[in-house]
Formats: sequence, structure tokens, C-alpha cells
Amino acid sequence: MNALRFEKWALGIWTSLISIFMLGPLAIMFAISLTSNGYISLPTEGVSLRWYADMLRQRVFLDAAMNSIVLALQATLTATVLGTLAAIAVTRYRFPGRGLILLLAGAPLFVPLVMTGLAILIFFSTLGIGGPAIRLYVAHVCLTVPYMVRMVAIALAGFDWNQELAARNLGASPLRAFVEVTLPQIMPGVIAGAAFAFIISFDDVGVSIFVTGAAYKTLPVELYAFAAFDLTPMIAALAVTMIVFSAVFVLLIERFFGVQRVLAGEAQTAPRRDGDG
Repeated sequence: MNALRFEKWALGIWTSLISIFMLGPLAIMFAISLTSNGYISLPTEGVSLRWYADMLRQRVFLDAAMNSIVLALQATLTATVLGTLAAIAVTRYRFPGRGLILLLAGAPLFVPLVMTGLAILIFFSTLGIGGPAIRLYVAHVCLTVPYMVRMVAIALAGFDWNQELAARNLGASPLRAFVEVTLPQIMPGVIAGAAFAFIISFDDVGVSIFVTGAAYKTLPVELYAFAAFDLTPMIAALAVTMIVFSAVFVLLIERFFGVQRVLAGEAQTAPRRDGDG
């Protein structure tokens, strides 16, 4: 009994230390964003929102934020279509190259973002095509599709494809059978993948910094460039705003679509093929 109690205490202490390690820097950044001083410091001389107000008056940040939101939406929509189709293909069928597609779906986990950005920059520079907006769009689609494939594949685990076959036997076209039978059941996975894709695209620096241009920058890249030359508490205010925006977006997705149900269902059952009982 004492050993069990000790394990609970040890686990609680360890969990608390990990939480402090992860959330501590965010709390400090939030405190710095509220300082009334003109330099990086804790708000020891009073709390102020002056840096948030200054941030909103910076046209360069507002334009970059709009670029990031539009780019994230474009990349997410494209990744949702491509990733969903790819996930259905690798889950439902067995074909040559299936293993390669699954390997590429995990590419963001083992390929450094710097290498990805550099490769895309070299590709477009060699061919001499596309401006910064096109390069960023292609880069972010490449970055987000693997996450979309993974999440939809999780949602498809254990899905009975005979349901779709039954709908087609009753006269439904392949498209109608997919839209009315398959898609509603995998929608949580599609929504979860789209949420991941949007956040990853919106917050990306490692890839974007290589393919962006002077006339078209994303907010994280603009933040990185600004911090390199003018380190003020406004940087903390901007970083906190980005974190809050991402967190609210994820919480809304979880509130209305229940992403946790998809994440929890990964290992419940194995994928099924046509004709499986």
C-alpha cells in the first residue's frame, strides 16, 4: 500500500515538473508582454497593454497575419482533399508503392524542416517558376498533407467498407455512396487533420523562412525577422497572440467535433479491405 502511494506521489511530482517545464516559458512570455517598461522585463513596475496596442498599429504585422491566415486556409483545403484521398487509398487497397506513401506520411517526423524548405527553394529556383506566394503554398501543402493522411487513416481504422458496397448495390453512385455513407463516419478524422494542418501551416517558420519573399511574408517569419533587429516586449505580445489564436482554434474544434475521439480510436481495430467480414 505504501509502495502504491509512493508511486502516485512520484508520478504526480514528475507530471508537475513536466508541466512546469512546458508551460513555464509561456507564462514568462505572457508576463513580459504585460510589462510597462520599454525593454524585456517582468512587469515589476506595473501592468500595461501598451505592447498589444503597439502591435495592432504595426501594418507590417497585420499584413503578415492576413497572409498567414489566407495561406493556412489554402494549404488546409488542399491538404484535406489530397490527404483524405490518399488515406482512403492506402487504407482500403493494397498496391505497389503503398509502403512508400505510408513512409512519406511520416516524413515531417524525421525530415528536418530546414531541409524541406531548402529543397523546395532549390526546386523552384532551378526551374525559375513561381513567386513567393506560390512557393509558400506548395511548401505548406507538402508540409501538411502527411498529417492529414495520418489523421484520416486513424478515422478509417476498423471502418466496414461493406457499408459503401451496400449503398452502391441499392443504386447509389460511387460518389454518392462516399458522401452519404463513408464521409460522415470519417468526418471527425477529416476535421482533426484539417485542424492540425491549419495550425502547422499558420505557425511554420522552418520551411517558410526559405521560400518567402520581401513582398510576401508570413507572420511567424516577420516575427522572427523583427526579433533579430528589435527585441522589445512587443515580440512577446505578438507571440502570445499567436499562441492564444492557435489554442482557441483547437479548443473550438475539440468543442464542436470531438478530436479526442479520433485520437483515442487509433489502436482499437485494424483497417479493413473490400470483402473483409
